[in-house]
Amino acid sequence: METKPQISFVIVNYNSTHYIERCLSSLLLKSENIEKEIIIVSNDGSLLSVDSRIKILTSSQNSGFGSACNLGAKEAIGEYLCFLNPDTEIVSDNFQEIISEFENDEKMGVIGIRLEEKNGKIQEWSAGKEINLWDIIGNNLGFKRSKKIWESKNKFECAWVSGACLFIRRELFEELEGFDKKFFLYFEDIDLCKRAVDLNYKILYFPKFIIKHFGGKSFGSKKEQKKHYYSSQDYYFQKHFGKLQYKMIKLLRKISCW
Repeated sequence: METKPQISFVIVNYNSTHYIERCLSSLLLKSENIEKEIIIVSNDGSLLSVDSRIKILTSSQNSGFGSACNLGAKEAIGEYLCFLNPDTEIVSDNFQEIISEFENDEKMGVIGIRLEEKNGKIQEWSAGKEINLWDIIGNNLGFKRSKKIWESKNKFECAWVSGACLFIRRELFEELEGFDKKFFLYFEDIDLCKRAVDLNYKILYFPKFIIKHFGGKSFGSKKEQKKHYYSSQDYYFQKHFGKLQYKMIKLLRKISCW
């Protein structure tokens, strides 16, 4: 009888084929001590076959990161899901500690990890406090409230963690009906965490588990990247804080650009 996987890894590939081999090699090596399945959603149709141990799903169109993650999660049977960017390299092998955090607290919903850049520097904005209007204003003025979280060497309960490597109970993910597909890219991870918190689940930053994040380029230009970022930011504020904060964010952006 085949053993049920503890963790289902879901990786969305879009214009990141040159990164995927390193990601998979490190994942297979570091996760030898756990039962797992690996599902790749090819959002650009570029991946056909990688390894017999890996399931490839091909999306007919690029409908966004969250939507592709949802597609992969529907095929997953593991107790926990891990959404992992293809432009990453797994450094740690202590997956069992992640699992223990879930097992020791039934209200532990989402766990994020320490992200490092290629040079070993901590990646900023990998976890944080709730994002609201006052938080955005503070950040623009140089007061980064969330900095103490992503720089922490100890685990830290927070409001959100990065989707570059995000662990979540599969049952909770299904209860939340997955990522909100209206986010094409950016803020889908923050929105997922906020909805989990609204159901009284905890979000944990767990820096003892480390991956390197190389920052693959899904878009050809900064202009296109900013367009998706601001569009998602607008939708996030309108969804969770109403029209007034949504309009104030747009005004703040114009003032900042000016």
